Formats: sequence, C-alpha cells, structure tokens
Amino acid sequence: MILKYKNLIIFFSALIVLLGLVVGTELIFNPIKNERLKQETLSTLKIYFDQATDFETNTLETIDGVEITRSVRVYNDVEPLGYLYEANMENAFGNIRIRLVVEANDTIAEVIFVELNQTMYQQQTKNIAEQYVFQKLKGSITDASAGATSYSIQTLVTMIQTIGSHHDQTDKFDIKLPYQDYYGEGYVVEDSTNLTIDGAQVKKETVTNKGIVYTISKSGIYNSDVVTEKEITVIVVLDTEGQILAVLLPTDLYQHTKGNFYNNALEFAQSFVGKTFDDVLDGQAGATTDPGAFNSRSLILDILLIAKGDYLA
Repeated sequence: MILKYKNLIIFFSALIVLLGLVVGTELIFNPIKNERLKQETLSTLKIYFDQATDFETNTLETIDGVEITRSVRVYNDVEPLGYLYEANMENAFGNIRIRLVVEANDTIAEVIFVELNQTMYQQQTKNIAEQYVFQKLKGSITDASAGATSYSIQTLVTMIQTIGSHHDQTDKFDIKLPYQDYYGEGYVVEDSTNLTIDGAQVKKETVTNKGIVYTISKSGIYNSDVVTEKEITVIVVLDTEGQILAVLLPTDLYQHTKGNFYNNALEFAQSFVGKTFDDVLDGQAGATTDPGAFNSRSLILDILLIAKGDYLA
C-alpha cells in the first residue's frame, strides 16, 4: 500500500513538473511567436502603407463560400492609414485569392491578385478588378462586371461584394472629412482637377450641391531684405453662390515666417470670409494697420486673385 502511494506521488509530481514545463515554454515562446507574426504582417502592410507602425485585427469569417483570411486596420502610431483585406474563393475552374488595399475614408486604392488560378478569362478578370479602384468599399458596391457570365469575373465580383459586407460590420475609423465644418457630413467631391496658373499649383475640387474648394500653392518673397522666395498654401472654400466660407492657411504648408507674422497674415486671409470674389480687389494687401506681414499678405492676395480669375472665367 505504501509503495502504491509512493508511485502515485511520483506520478503526480512528474505530471506537475511536465505541466510546469509546458506552461513555462508557452509563456516564454508564445510572445516570441506572436512578435514574429506581427512583424511578418507589418512587412506586408508596409508594401501598401509605407508609414505603417501598428495594426488591429478584425474577426475573420467565411461568408457564402468567401473566406476572409486577413482583415486589419492599419495605423501610423495612432493615426489611421487604412484597411487591408485578403479573401479566398474556389469555383469550378480553380481558386482566386485577392487583396484589397482600402484608404481610411473607405476608398479602394488597389485590388491585387495574390492568386488567379483560372483556366480562362484571366486578363478580363484583371480588367474588371481595375473598375473597383476609387470606389467606396461597401456591401452594396456596384457590380462592375456589366453582365459578364464568366465564372472568374463573377467570382471576383462576389468576393469584393462580400469583403464590402464584412467591412460594413467591422470597426471603422472615425474620419472627419477636411471640409466637414463647412459642408457637413457625407459630402461628395464629384470632380477634382489640377492646374498651373501664373506659376501657382492649383487644385480645384467641385463638391456636389455644396460648392468649390481651391487649394493653391505659390512661392513669394517673405522678407523685404532678401529676394528668397518661399511657398505658402491657401485653401478657399466657397458655397454654391460663390460666398467665401473659409480661407485657410495650413501651418504645415506655410513656409513664411510664423509667430505674429503668421497671425497677421491669417487675420488678413480670414477678412474675406463671408464675402465673394467681387470683394477681392488688387491692392488690398496693405489694408491693415500692421505692416509686419506685408509680403505674405501680398502673396495671399495674389492667390485669391488667381482663384477669382478661374472661378469667374
């Protein structure tokens, strides 16, 4: 009997030691394994988001035969960069695996074929994939196949729509549109053109039923004692009637002297808010009691006159 108890004690002692080794090994090596997997994922993400430093993983799922194999939200520190999805689906002719790169505002930036194992219509399927670039990812995304009956194309359409449905259910970035304060939520930029006018780089965005936004960058003298020119960017937000809703001077794009000089220039720029381009006249740059930022104000006025000329053309 004593021998039996001794054997049981030895058995349970060995079992405890074994369990301790298993748990200890897991505690030591599992973090190493997880870190390795994280770095592998980051390496993939950096191909499409070169500033990626971190990510969060969504729950994976299979929906109507479409296997979502990767679903992540991508960050640069805490700044949202976008989403990356990967999905796989089989059909009668083989297998298709795609990767969707999606911007933080839900716009599809790229559709990549990781695998396109189909016997026919490979190029046509790739052409259809290109039709989804710049579309908003959602479950109700438009069918870009135009009635094509190819298994490959229909499989691709099903996959993208399914990823869209998956995306609809995941946690989204709380992204505030740049002109939301003036146009409200959900406004749509229906047209965007880039122009060069009088040495200035002009981006003109037409917002559906809301107005027009000019983003204009131009260089000019910033110090009367030197002839060196530096660039500033002015953003002019207009409503549909041509009223100026805002004149913005982004500090990160303002290369003239900051401090009180910037404040003086900003005050001059904002003096046009509530007016129209009819009120923007040559010679107004000196219309202030503080001459400190005269060169910057002159450049701002030049930029406003460029916007006026295009708007009234």
